[in-house]
Amino acid sequence: IVSIDSRGFRLVCADVSESVTYVVYKPKHNRMISFVDDSIQRWSTTASMIDYETVAGGDKFGNLWVVRCPEQASKEADEEGIGGYIVNERSYLGGAPYRVELRSHFYTQDVPLSIQRTALVPGGQEVLFWSGLQGTIGMLVPFVSREDVEFFTQTEQLLRAEEGPATLVGRDHLMYRGYYVPVKGTVDGDLCEGFLAMGASGKAKLAGEVEREGKEVERKVLEMRTRVAF
Repeated sequence: IVSIDSRGFRLVCADVSESVTYVVYKPKHNRMISFVDDSIQRWSTTASMIDYETVAGGDKFGNLWVVRCPEQASKEADEEGIGGYIVNERSYLGGAPYRVELRSHFYTQDVPLSIQRTALVPGGQEVLFWSGLQGTIGMLVPFVSREDVEFFTQTEQLLRAEEGPATLVGRDHLMYRGYYVPVKGTVDGDLCEGFLAMGASGKAKLAGEVEREGKEVERKVLEMRTRVAF
């Protein structure tokens, strides 16, 4: 076990080779019951609960991921008493009766050693702040509107097709960020910031694809930093 985090009587245990397991403690019967685990092995290096049902973590291969407890399993685990449904549920392949739902996955090329939900300035937007073995410091910033999701997703797709400084790695960007598991629920902010390094003609072409002015695209990209106090 590499980490244990808790909210109330619910615990999340991250294992060195078996991902995360949700456990509920029943104080009246002095009993701990595992009710959710993962469907694949994750060689966890860190994990932290970001809300009552959601966990963010990383593994030794350089992946960051976010998983969530199914709603039905969460309700059953919070039942009064010993938790009859959870105790009597049939285990699946020798594990817990339920499996976590993968919400986000992203390859970072560094081994995450810590991750936590925090605001960088008082009153600022909360982010997932993480640090890696090689000294990498990064953050995952949640989008606040569907418009932002659509804009940055489209911008990322267009930048993947570009050549030069904007591509970051000089090869297929999608294969790079999905080195072990396909990218899910995440937009590469470093790639989007590559727009700022493009020439005037490249900026104008890409801005035309997203039906915006070049300056407006630059403003949207920089706004993601200033929103969390960078």
